[in-house]
Amino acid sequence: MCEGFGLIVSKDLKVYFVEPNKEGDCSHSDILSRLGWKDNEDKFNRNFVRVEYADWKANSFRFDEENTLPGWAENNRDDIRTTCDGRLSLCAPAWAEYEKVRDAALAEYNKVRDAAWAEYNKVRAPAWAEYEKVCAPALAEYKKVCAPALDELITALSKIEGYVPA
Repeated sequence: MCEGFGLIVSKDLKVYFVEPNKEGDCSHSDILSRLGWKDNEDKFNRNFVRVEYADWKANSFRFDEENTLPGWAENNRDDIRTTCDGRLSLCAPAWAEYEKVRDAALAEYNKVRDAAWAEYNKVRAPAWAEYEKVCAPALAEYKKVCAPALDELITALSKIEGYVPA
């Protein structure tokens, strides 16, 4: 699983990425799925490599398959790094802004949710008591009326050919 800003770099040095999830991770699997590409089968003869920036900062650049990079990736290591750093420099500010807005929105949500939960807890016990007070007699009446009617239904059905009793 990719941590942070993840990219796929193809053999022709094109770079692909997707939007991050809530934790800030751009899934390599999602990129491949959207491209309609199958995962690499041969670890030394691959048509693409995975790159990630775990903390969305340039100094955290790494190839996911550092020890098994195909020759084309080794030969183009600097170009790959430069291109990926460029994409990061375009995407990281947007992610930082999203995080800032998200954290403030979450704090506001928690404040409203906590107040609503406190109000709910204040009215829950009396409301439940009222519910039980009304429902218990209604259920007793239901059972009183239904029991004889059910007995009559079973008696009537048992007189019909094909009826299979319980």
